[in-house]
Amino acid sequence: MKRRVQKILNFSAFNLLFFALYLNFIHKDQSASIVPVVENQHKSASVTGTVVVEHPEAYLQQKTAGQPLAAGQLAQQ
Repeated sequence: MKRRVQKILNFSAFNLLFFALYLNFIHKDQSASIVPVVENQHKSASVTGTVVVEHPEAYLQQKTAGQPLAAGQLAQQ
């Protein structure tokens, strides 16, 4: 009789353990997987494309004309 009660208690404790694991991991993950949709999340401007510059040398010369030469540019000259 004592052995039978011990088997029943072990069986119920084992089932209770797996039920707790189910509630902790599986059941919680299914409800957390639903993500609300947020519209206009980024309020800053975003780049949608690029434009190819035909003569990039003109832009580079304008930029470096007013600036002093850097250490890396001195070695190249």
